[in-house]
Amino acid sequence: MPLAEIKSKTNPFSAFKLAILLLALIIVTWSWKSTQMSVSTLLDGWQNILVYIGGNPEIADSGFFPPSLKSSGLNRYLISMLETVQMAILALILSVFIAFPLAFAASRNTLEILIPGRRIASLALRKALYTSIRFFANLSRSINELVWALIFVSAVGLGPMPGILALGIHTSGVLIKLFSEGIENVQPEPVTALMATGAGPIKVIRYAVIPQITPYFVSMTLYRFESDVRSATILGFTGAGGIGAYLYDKLRSYENQDVTTILIIIVITVALVDRLSAVIRKRYT
Repeated sequence: MPLAEIKSKTNPFSAFKLAILLLALIIVTWSWKSTQMSVSTLLDGWQNILVYIGGNPEIADSGFFPPSLKSSGLNRYLISMLETVQMAILALILSVFIAFPLAFAASRNTLEILIPGRRIASLALRKALYTSIRFFANLSRSINELVWALIFVSAVGLGPMPGILALGIHTSGVLIKLFSEGIENVQPEPVTALMATGAGPIKVIRYAVIPQITPYFVSMTLYRFESDVRSATILGFTGAGGIGAYLYDKLRSYENQDVTTILIIIVITVALVDRLSAVIRKRYT
C-alpha cells in the first residue's frame, strides 16, 4: 500500500471523521437538552440523597444503616435469594434450549449448509426461516422482563414460575442474537474442507462449526446467567417470586434497614456468581 494512501486512511482529521465527530456531538447535545440533564441540579440535590439514606430523625429506624440482622428476617431473605438463583438457572436452561437450535437457522452461513441450493424453493425457505426467527428474537428481547412477568403472572398466577418464563423468553431472544452473530463469524475453511469430503449438514455443523463457537457460546451463556440473576431480583415486584418480593415489600413499608440487608445479600450473591462464571469461562477460553 502506498505511503500516501496509508497516511490518508490513518489521518484523524479527515473530512469524513470530522463529520462523524460533529454528528456525534450534535446527537449528544440534542439528547442532553431534550432529556433536561443537568450537572448543577445533581450537585444541588446531593444533600437530599444523604438525608434520604440517613432517614428521618423523628422516625425510629427509618435510615438505611445499620442493616437489619434479625435472624428470622435474615433466614427468609437468604432462602428467597436462593430461590432467585434457582429461577435464573431454570430460565437459563429454558433460554439455551430455545436459542441454541434457532441460532443456526438465524445465521446465513449455517442456513446455506442446512438448506443448500439456489432453487427458488430453497432461497424462499431460507429467507422465511431467517426472517421469522430474527423477528422472534427481536420481539422477545425488546419486551422487558417485567412486562413478560406481568403477562405470565396473568396466565399461571403468582410465584417463581412466571418469573422463570419471563426470564427464559427474554433471554432466549438475546442469546439467539448473540449466538447467531458468533456463528456468522466462524472461519469458513473448516466448513469448506469438511463439505468437500461429502459430509452431511449435521456433521459439518457438529465438527466444523460447533468447535469454533463453543468458547463464545460458553462466555455469552455465563454472561446472561449473571444478568438473569440480577434481573430475577426485581421480578418479585410483579409477584413473580424471589427476593424481589421482599425488597418491594420493605421499600413500600419504609423498612429501610431491611432493604439494606436485602441489597447486601443481592450484591454478595451477584459477586459470587460473577466469580464462578469467571472460573468456568477461563476453562473454555
